[in-house]
Amino acid sequence: MTGALLREPWLARAFDSVDREAFVPRAVWLPVQDGDGLWQFVDRDADPRSWARAVWDPYRSVITQLDDGRTPPGPAAGDFTSSVSAPDIVMRKLHHLDLREHHRVLEIGYGSGYHTALLCERVTSERVTAVEVDEKLADQGAANLKAAGCTPELVRGDGLLGVPPRAPFDRIISTASLRRVPRAWVGQVARGGLVLTPFGTAYSNAGLLRLTVDGDRAEGRFVGEAAYMWVRGERPATGLRISGNPAVRPSPVDPEQVLGGTYLQDFAIGLQVPDVSYSHRGEGARRRVQFVDESGTSATVVTYADWWEPGAVRAWGPRDLWAEVTAAWTWYEEQGRPHLTRFGVTSTPQGQHTWLDDPTHPAGH
Repeated sequence: MTGALLREPWLARAFDSVDREAFVPRAVWLPVQDGDGLWQFVDRDADPRSWARAVWDPYRSVITQLDDGRTPPGPAAGDFTSSVSAPDIVMRKLHHLDLREHHRVLEIGYGSGYHTALLCERVTSERVTAVEVDEKLADQGAANLKAAGCTPELVRGDGLLGVPPRAPFDRIISTASLRRVPRAWVGQVARGGLVLTPFGTAYSNAGLLRLTVDGDRAEGRFVGEAAYMWVRGERPATGLRISGNPAVRPSPVDPEQVLGGTYLQDFAIGLQVPDVSYSHRGEGARRRVQFVDESGTSATVVTYADWWEPGAVRAWGPRDLWAEVTAAWTWYEEQGRPHLTRFGVTSTPQGQHTWLDDPTHPAGH
């Protein structure tokens, strides 16, 4: 995909002009965990060839921070919280942004500054505003951009709030995933402008959403796939506050059918149960899956073995989350397993809703 997109003249020029290596730290992790649950760690000084291969891998990002910076360089486990995105997804995002030379751009999450530098190559530094919430990342990115001769307006703060003094923008692009389109962004985009962001749910984080803004309304489709870390203010909540005895019943369907599908299936289900997350426990005959809602007041556990037996499903709290998930899966099957790009989002002052094919057709059962 990257090679095809580089036929766009401005993308090719930007890719050639910006030295990607200058924006990648000496020590990075790679998104492949070994049998011990550790990220693959690469140090440029110790293994310059492996580091260079990682930096230029078209389809694999390099992780530049774990656990919001609490994890020092070295072999480690943890959640990755900042990266330099792979060239392929960077180019696909910039392609979908439809960026013209005269546009004013707001970037959410500038991190190392690499993506920001590409924007500056297209519209000049004067038309780029970029926000970063992490103090250490902000300082590193600012230093990288200065060394590269880029001078965009850099703001340290919560990107979900936008940058009102610099508005209106023709384009807003996010380098992290979110679950709700911030109304602040809609209000800071000029009529006819675009918002491009990775988008997901607590259940599945896999979409690239492009919205067109018309006054106080933003609407558009998913234009592809994109799995990014969450904007910090949009991370799904965790924790349980349940008590009492569960309601028990058999499952109406083999859990493997619902949970063994593709990420496209998961994404479609997630749009219907956006506040539900799941995790697996145990192996073999003890394998089970636990669903939790974001409020922490409902949880459901389903066993894979003997799923038809009366006690296979145990539901605590006011919601039977397995019933909601299986209803979403049934709807997805009945609709002919629609591709991610058939779904869309509408955001208005009254709220946000997802749809299939047309804004008048809500996505859901």
